Amino acid sequence: MPVPLQQAVVKAVEFAAGTLGDRARDIRLEEVESLDNNGTAAWRITLSMLPAVPNESVFSVSAAFRRDYKTFTVLKDTGEVIAMKIREFAGE
Repeated sequence: MPVPLQQAVVKAVEFAAGTLGDRARDIRLEEVESLDNNGTAAWRITLSMLPAVPNESVFSVSAAFRRDYKTFTVLKDTGEVIAMKIREFAGE
């Protein structure tokens, strides 16, 4: 039975928290995509989190809204997280 989307998101959040530790604060779901990963059905889940140490003063407006983005590939048949990547945006 395929892993439902909600469970896949939980798996991605648990993986982020367990792998990144203090770098995974205030995790938020940003994007979800269904995909074919080399013949295997998977979810690509993008999560955002607060950076561990802001590059700017905590009092600056841009530091207050800065978030790090990572994508997680979760297999639909097992719920296993098989990849984590930095999510980069065009123009950065």
